[in-house]
Amino acid sequence: MKSALCVTLLLVACAGPRRLPLSSAAVGGFTTWQTGHDRQTVQLLPATGTNALVQRGDSAWMQVKFNVREYGEVSFPLANTAPGVEAPRADLSGCKSVRITYKANQAFIVQLRQTGVHGGIQNHIELPTSVQSTTVTVPFTQFTGGLKPLALNDVAKFNFAFLSNNTAEGYAELIVYDVVVDGYTAPR
Repeated sequence: MKSALCVTLLLVACAGPRRLPLSSAAVGGFTTWQTGHDRQTVQLLPATGTNALVQRGDSAWMQVKFNVREYGEVSFPLANTAPGVEAPRADLSGCKSVRITYKANQAFIVQLRQTGVHGGIQNHIELPTSVQSTTVTVPFTQFTGGLKPLALNDVAKFNFAFLSNNTAEGYAELIVYDVVVDGYTAPR
């Protein structure tokens, strides 16, 4: 009996971080972080499924790792909708910036996607590689390059995308510890 208990405790202690049910945790108040990629890109983390949230103890973060051919991405709807549900419109017109705390082995694109627009060129910024956790604050005026000017009163989600691998490591990895949209609270 004692040895079975010891083995069980050892397995629990060594289990490490776990992927979370979508409603049990959040990063920056956002509960739905879903991965996507082209057919030739290999998703390495999460190892199964599309839920990119991870938890260890009281800490939660988002983590993805891809062997990128065309693109690997993770996105979250501003309104915390369930996976597979079209992200509804959110009004960020009273907001000025987004603050992101992350670590990445490769530069990546952050898109602020308009409601109901899929694919194509969205207003975006590029964030650099950071081998240590770093926090950046980006004014929404820096999100440019879309087919239309950014309309902050009609946005639906943020999308973080890799378009290539870190050449030395052979993969692209991103960990997001926090996202704060100035003046916005995600609904629960």
